[in-house]
Amino acid sequence: MTYKMMRLLCCLSPLFLLLQCAAFPDPVTSKNRNLKLNSEKKVNLIFTGFYRYEKEKEEIIENIKKQGFFYDQTSPITLEVILQKKDIKYRYPLIHKLHFLLTFLSGGIIPSHIRTEHTLTFRYSKSEIILMENEYSIGMDQWRGIPVILLMITHWPNRIYKEQLVETTRLEFIE
Repeated sequence: MTYKMMRLLCCLSPLFLLLQCAAFPDPVTSKNRNLKLNSEKKVNLIFTGFYRYEKEKEEIIENIKKQGFFYDQTSPITLEVILQKKDIKYRYPLIHKLHFLLTFLSGGIIPSHIRTEHTLTFRYSKSEIILMENEYSIGMDQWRGIPVILLMITHWPNRIYKEQLVETTRLEFIE
């Protein structure tokens, strides 16, 4: 391999890493706190943590409307939908970093693994008193590199994440 080819490969490695990515979702799990919600269908809807996820927010609003809830800013019941990103703690952080470096140096031929986890919380409150709170854990494993090109079509991370948020909203309102 010539010096120019090696230089070109090093310059294109970050591009390959950004373009090839596939995600595999975990099952959605939940934790509940309190169960004293009455059958009030008018709620003051508040979203927290969705500044990067406007499309997902709109999808959640549509699912909430399908369940018969109405947005009413004057309602005493507040439904706060909170999206939070969890800090990932890899079991072997040094191996994870070396794996990422190996992926970078190979130009994306060896895929790297990234784990993402979020919580989506539905908090129902009335005058600062929490009536009910349901917290759902959402997670996925993402693989980046050239070998995942074929998986990108069906497992694109943004699509998987949106499906998880929609599934979580559906789970919240069917129980």
